[in-house]
Amino acid sequence: MSETLNTPLSRRTALKVGAGAAIAAPFVIRPAFAATQVVNILGVPGLHLKLWEEWSKMIAADTQGAVEVRYDPLGYAPAFAKIKTEVESKTYSTDLFYGDAPFPERLVLDGLLEKMPYADMPGTQELYPFARGEYTLEVFRTNWGVVGFNTNFVKASSLPEKPTWDIFTDPRWKNRLSWSDPRGFPVWIPIVVELYGENGWIDYCRKVDANVKTYNARWIDNRLGLQRGDAWITFLNLPNVYISVEVDKASVSGLPIVTPQKALGVLPVSVGLLKTAPSRTAAMKVLDLTSTAKYAKVMMDIGLNPSNNPKNFPHELPNKIMALNNAERVGLKTWEDVQNHTIPVDWVDWAGKMDRYVATWESEVLKRRG
Repeated sequence: MSETLNTPLSRRTALKVGAGAAIAAPFVIRPAFAATQVVNILGVPGLHLKLWEEWSKMIAADTQGAVEVRYDPLGYAPAFAKIKTEVESKTYSTDLFYGDAPFPERLVLDGLLEKMPYADMPGTQELYPFARGEYTLEVFRTNWGVVGFNTNFVKASSLPEKPTWDIFTDPRWKNRLSWSDPRGFPVWIPIVVELYGENGWIDYCRKVDANVKTYNARWIDNRLGLQRGDAWITFLNLPNVYISVEVDKASVSGLPIVTPQKALGVLPVSVGLLKTAPSRTAAMKVLDLTSTAKYAKVMMDIGLNPSNNPKNFPHELPNKIMALNNAERVGLKTWEDVQNHTIPVDWVDWAGKMDRYVATWESEVLKRRG
């Protein structure tokens, strides 16, 4: 045998072997590259766009160009409407919907999102369990129930040591309080109903109304109005105070409401996989990658919001947010503490009944303003 192996090949034999190797080589060592799969995402603008720009670059690198993300910051209401139009016309182009509750949850009620295939997305197991919804994957959450105040007019020392939601009904804030119009931003309704009950929530709303100077259709106008001094006090979420102070350099501070033990509400920013997604496999890859610590940390690094991945803690962003909200004063030391004081709102349920509550508020409060 060794003799045969060591026998020099004839020129003709060598050429035959070489030709055969050349023909076989592309199938053995140069596999064909798969075509790039494009994942189309409809979502919201602002820092969200920055987040998805960064994620798009990372995804292209990590998949070696096999997955391309195209993010359209249309806004949650227009994006929701566009998806409905696609379904009606049967012209499907959207793979993922990214936005604030209750819009992804409304798609759930309309039967347009598929159940999250978590078994095929191992990266999602890194997230806190609350982030893995049946139909929606929570990218991050905003915790609402912070007493936001303009420090040019209100001193922290003049506020209760541990405020409740009753603070907004105090007559000292008459014409000094701004509030979100629930027809545009209803995040506070589930909190108030939970705390004051079906028989008491409208009475609470009337007491708040007695102090309200302005109802804002956009939640961001509560923050901006507070920064300008149009209002002295309003309700915010924890990152709102961080943005006001660190980004806008405004004279604003905050105090979280943690009395009773669960008094903060939650508004998730989630992503859903459409049943009609034309690039389903690639969309699942996007969901899987963006759940991992390397990706989730990006939202903290750009100042958007603390992530839902526990591997990203500790981090200077949540620590700074907690400090600017005087969190230690009310017994909150970590971001995990915040979640322990948060009411578990079922936004799929609320997506189906919110219109009824808003209509009640409109008829019983707004139309009776003095």
